[in-house]
Amino acid sequence: MKPMMRFSVLLLGLACLPALAREQALPSPLATQLNCQPPANAPAPTAGQAQFDQYSWQLFIALNWPAQDRRRGNPDCTRQPGDGGYTVWQTYKTVDEIFLPGGANPGPWNSPLGPRSLGIINIAALKNSSLVNAIDQAVGGWLIDQAGNPTYYDISANEASYNYIVGNRFYNADIVSRARNIQFPYGVIEIKSSWRILGPRDNASRYLTMLVRIATFDDQGRRNGVTEAFLGLVGLHVITKAKGYPQWIWSTFEQVDNVPPKTLVNGQWVDQPVPGTAYAYFNPAAPAASLNQSPCNWQTQGTQLVCVPRPGTTFKTPNPLNRVTPIADVTQQVNASYRAAPGLQRSVLKYYQLITTQRPLMPDNPGNPLGQPTPALSANVTMESYIQPNSSCMNCHSMATPVKSPYKSDYSYLFKFAHAPLGKPIKDED
Repeated sequence: MKPMMRFSVLLLGLACLPALAREQALPSPLATQLNCQPPANAPAPTAGQAQFDQYSWQLFIALNWPAQDRRRGNPDCTRQPGDGGYTVWQTYKTVDEIFLPGGANPGPWNSPLGPRSLGIINIAALKNSSLVNAIDQAVGGWLIDQAGNPTYYDISANEASYNYIVGNRFYNADIVSRARNIQFPYGVIEIKSSWRILGPRDNASRYLTMLVRIATFDDQGRRNGVTEAFLGLVGLHVITKAKGYPQWIWSTFEQVDNVPPKTLVNGQWVDQPVPGTAYAYFNPAAPAASLNQSPCNWQTQGTQLVCVPRPGTTFKTPNPLNRVTPIADVTQQVNASYRAAPGLQRSVLKYYQLITTQRPLMPDNPGNPLGQPTPALSANVTMESYIQPNSSCMNCHSMATPVKSPYKSDYSYLFKFAHAPLGKPIKDED
């Protein structure tokens, strides 16, 4: 495998995690036990938001536990959050490790970790477009922070997911595009991460960080080279196919300095910046009409959709954001409990917050295959930046298909990264 990864890539891998069941409810959201292993049970569908949010935090802590050396996806339970080294999820396999050029077999799970590189900047590609390049994240375009730097993205999967893909040869786009019954096993976890460049004015002690090679771009957003940069994690989507939840459970976290919190003033939700905080994506002087707006004039060039900067802007022009849907009070209470946990005070995890946990209220209702997403909306400002008012992870991923395929892919967009064998283009399925 080449050290510089094909599309995005910050090397992350998977873990051999126990199947996630739903039979038992979780304890009080104030019981913030830290555990190097993910929760064995997800809450029952009738459980309240606080129980699902605690489940998300327990999963977040386990995935961010220091990983064992040379054992991808396994926590080193002799260590604690805040100790050095890669976290468990950072040893998961990235899409660039899973989907090799020419649809080649990616080999054994526990391969050595290679150099880290990141190149995905497009969070806007239309995921179900027949255009192969339009596959990255949510609708919108690139995202430039207030320092004028792009946000970078990566996608990775755990060992259960990897074994399913390799065992069915779904790393080959020609094979997976014809698969009519893709069904991941329970216990699968997928991760989407978003990262920003940290400069001398940023407080790196508030971020999970990584020194990586990144793609560089000209003022029109065209790739023009690579360089080394110090990045901080700003967003994390964790999706788990827990036992009894065929629609998966969707947890999304952000670094607390992305945008300010909201407060209710005279019946209206308004941004309430914390004095002295320099927000990565929020500009208090930006006109309201400029917030959360895609930077792109989309143009078709050959077989590709290309984001061209809007008139009067360049690739360096910041894209100011705010949060459209306030974090629920119950979720904020769970956040406060975990962020104050004594075991996290040496860890950067105390500077992250859960935005929400989305799950199906009725996972087994044959009359409603989507299961009634609860809550109805779910948006990470760094990933669904420009579609926050209508963003639903479950709704979006329910439409996922492989490249040039009419068949659903079990809520996963991973297969959009698959390559066909050399010299054998993928044919559209009727």
